[in-house]
Amino acid sequence: MTDPAAQTARELRWLLLSPPLLDSAPGAHAAAVQQFSAAERQTISGWLDVIERDPAALFDFVHPMNRSGSDGSSPTDQPRAPSPRLGRRAERLMEFFLRHGPTHRLVAANIPLRRVSPKGDCTTVGEIDFLLHDRSGRPWHWELAVKFFLCTATGLQASAADFIGPDRAETFDTKLRKMFERQLSHLPPPPWDNEHWTPAACTRGRLFYRHDRPVPRTPGLHPAHLQGLWIEHDRLGELLGSDQPVWHVVPRHDWMLPRVPLPAGGRDLGVLAALIEADRPGLATMVVRGDAPGEPPVFVLSRA
Repeated sequence: MTDPAAQTARELRWLLLSPPLLDSAPGAHAAAVQQFSAAERQTISGWLDVIERDPAALFDFVHPMNRSGSDGSSPTDQPRAPSPRLGRRAERLMEFFLRHGPTHRLVAANIPLRRVSPKGDCTTVGEIDFLLHDRSGRPWHWELAVKFFLCTATGLQASAADFIGPDRAETFDTKLRKMFERQLSHLPPPPWDNEHWTPAACTRGRLFYRHDRPVPRTPGLHPAHLQGLWIEHDRLGELLGSDQPVWHVVPRHDWMLPRVPLPAGGRDLGVLAALIEADRPGLATMVVRGDAPGEPPVFVLSRA
């Protein structure tokens, strides 16, 4: 079983050094897309080497201790269970880097944005993920998004609208509009309103393409973005080795960096099919081949 602290350090490396989802070329999007320079990547990689040798402080930050007893009176040192929310864990990982890393300096994180009505009622209308300075002192406003989408296009061209999320409630184009038109347009409240913060989308994740089709060209994507394959549940038999008992269902909170099990810990397709069909129909479920850690993950789409 993977050591939780070591796995947290691996996730931090993935978050920092995997390529962006979006094209980072100037002018490709309405705001900048964050990407570390080659020199920054080298410096960050060396820092991560140190973290991986002793990841205890990182693990404690991402999964803080619960200091209150069950009755709220006596303190305990029982570690809180790892958060099932992938997005929240990614935010904690990035915050640790910005607080302790070698290339950027955190100014503020998770700043709530509130609106006061004429009657004095206060409503939270959003949040700013990170305000920070880079090594040169330039102020930045980063919004972090770790996303996984399936491309449904069948031709050689695709648009952001062709990518659906795991629960189909969010598509890639709605996420892009939300990020560039709303989240990155927020202005920090006092006392952070005395600097001109440059907005940037910090995007990580993986896009999944049909297993039997060429990857379509999609404007706005980073040319090196992480990719995977997807296939409908009733076509699983088309995959090579689909009859081998080496499949593993990956819970959503592990999608950043799936812990590929040993073949003995995999599942045969009969069990896998039962698990998928027992889940909420219509959801995409990531599965990986336990004996092929170098291959991209595979999404299986169960029809509603």
